[in-house]
Amino acid sequence: MTTRAPTLSPQDFGPPLTGGRRRTPGRLSWTRVIAVVAGFMVVAVVSATITAALLVWHGQRQITAVDVETQVPGDLDGDGGVDIPELTDLRNVLVVGSDSREGLSRRERADLGTGQFEGTRTDTIMLVQLDPQRHGAAMLSFPRDLLVTRCDGSQGRINGAYDIGASSEVGGPTCVVRTVTELTGIPVHHYVQVDFAGFVQVVDALGGVSMYLDEPIADADANIDLPAGCVRMSGQEALGFVRVRKIDSDFGRIARQQRFVRELVDQVTSARVALNLPRLFSLVEAAAKAVDTDPSLSLGVMRQIAFSFRDIRSDRIDARTVPAFNRVISGAAYVVADEARAEALFAAFREGVAAPADVGTEGPSDVRVADVPPLVVLNATNISGLATAATHALQARGFAVESTANADRSDAGRTVIEHPQDRREEAELVRELFPGALIRRAADATTVTVYVGADTDPERLAAMAEEEPTPTGPPEPEPEPTFAGAAPPETPKDC
Repeated sequence: MTTRAPTLSPQDFGPPLTGGRRRTPGRLSWTRVIAVVAGFMVVAVVSATITAALLVWHGQRQITAVDVETQVPGDLDGDGGVDIPELTDLRNVLVVGSDSREGLSRRERADLGTGQFEGTRTDTIMLVQLDPQRHGAAMLSFPRDLLVTRCDGSQGRINGAYDIGASSEVGGPTCVVRTVTELTGIPVHHYVQVDFAGFVQVVDALGGVSMYLDEPIADADANIDLPAGCVRMSGQEALGFVRVRKIDSDFGRIARQQRFVRELVDQVTSARVALNLPRLFSLVEAAAKAVDTDPSLSLGVMRQIAFSFRDIRSDRIDARTVPAFNRVISGAAYVVADEARAEALFAAFREGVAAPADVGTEGPSDVRVADVPPLVVLNATNISGLATAATHALQARGFAVESTANADRSDAGRTVIEHPQDRREEAELVRELFPGALIRRAADATTVTVYVGADTDPERLAAMAEEEPTPTGPPEPEPEPTFAGAAPPETPKDC
């Protein structure tokens, strides 16, 4: 059984935080979209520093030694041995970013394209799992509109959890941690945050980040205008790349963030960077100024993590997103987790095993016939056999029917489809078989119910029932994201 790091209680999270810039108590000043990079930034930057020292030390052993006092990398007590123990247990790091502009001048906001919004919303939440047993890492992204039960018991979007905590004695970071833990059952060991300016400084200290884009990316709101082909992004351009979402969706942005992390890890741990000590030192300095952490994520722990993952590469980083459906509830758009598929993904993270290959690699889908729970069909007219005819037509289209019966009334002129609060999309699918049907939400409903009215044509139902049945069963897995800039080219390009 895999040994795990001690789970910190939720009360251990939140201010005071260590490192970074001075903050106003209770307020955070970090980016909504690039906090995902912070966790790997710590690992990659410090890892690169130690890797460089080890390479230099190895080279010195190939030449004639002279009598001079030196220190072995990782030797803390000077006895010639490496004293930094490698990790043996899982580490789960919750990386959270907000859209707070606090601390940025109007000019800086304009240069970075951050807008003038005042307030705090955590629009990027990602769990990074570091696994020394598999010598790899996994990232689990949470859509900002994911419908969850938050730390105060209220239901709503996950990106509102921080503000709920900040408005109470719980604290913003603690509320986010509790919300994620309650949803997933995954223990959180560390918490990381980073701000706009710090991200830019780290990327610029690296000398920029190179990648190949299959198509240009331009968006005035994110202050980004990148051509197709090989591009080397400055800190400001990289910030735009991980922020932009209006060109496709929030899930396109998540996919771009995940790609950026992979590209960054490869470049920070490359020999080009690892052997350039001045650049490495500037990276470490920039990262130290950019990153804030919970008190348990000390410099010593960072060194241990970095030493344990000093040669990690992007192909050892698995990126997933909570599987979900798009839904409209009470007029508001949400992303609702696909319970069965999401639980399979959460279980893999809890157990520290590889996640199922086809789970969490796609954005939210619209509801499909196979996703609709069994229906109840009721005849609300005095036309004999109408509910049975409707049942046969529904089954021919792939719907499952739980029961068929007569309704309490028999004078309905119009078909009505009732649905529970979070099943509007399923009702819309059913209405495709009943043009003109009224859709309404029933507070006490537990499933979708069809009250067949006199406006339903029995002959049309009979014709649909004779059609070849639509196959039911589990839906085919959707392809990996192919949003603009989210995926590397099929043929690797050396930039």
